[in-house]
Amino acid sequence: MNRIPTVPVGLHVPSIYPKLKRAESDQAAYRFHTMLKPSGAACNINCDYCFYLHKQDLLNQPRHPRMSDVTLEQHIRQYIEGQAGASEVVFTWQGGEPTLMGLDFFARVIELQQRYAAKDMTIYNDIQTNGLLLDDKWCTFLAANNFLVGLSIDGPKHLHDRYRRTNNDKPTFDLVMTAVKRLKSYGIPFNALCVVNDANAKEPLVVYRFLRDEVAPRMIQFLAGG
Repeated sequence: MNRIPTVPVGLHVPSIYPKLKRAESDQAAYRFHTMLKPSGAACNINCDYCFYLHKQDLLNQPRHPRMSDVTLEQHIRQYIEGQAGASEVVFTWQGGEPTLMGLDFFARVIELQQRYAAKDMTIYNDIQTNGLLLDDKWCTFLAANNFLVGLSIDGPKHLHDRYRRTNNDKPTFDLVMTAVKRLKSYGIPFNALCVVNDANAKEPLVVYRFLRDEVAPRMIQFLAGG
């Protein structure tokens, strides 16, 4: 049985990766989309309803999982190469909490995307975050590199803080609203992602009007939760 070759951890040998197979026709175009979780299930808050936070225990991952530079480069290269005929390629960064990877990691992302993108190709990035780490340095970077931000917020303070709390059980609403102000001040487009749970589901109009009027994102998204 033929097996796909594997690369030992820490060894960068691109030549042994399987060749990309495409249709013979020059007219063929390929588009697909994946979500990257470079920090695995790791997060800097501990939402009571989170279905993913403790997955690292099931996967025997390190306590602080991080995508290696080797994996990052090969994914970016292959992801771009695989979308033949596409004028746009979208990278979506999720988690856990992807900002835990730090700004140097995402600066490397931009560097690799620029290296492997075709001349007539536009690269887009979006990132889903709880907003706690979005300081001025982060916002400067996100604005300069045209990131779209998805910001997790579950409604006004009394509803958001019901489940979205830190690891030492502190509320996070005020920190998220600080991130909202920063995103607006830097002109960064952002969406609001609201997890519908047994608390905020009882006050749908309060949640919607708060998100529409106080947060005022580009788009409001709702996700079924616990």
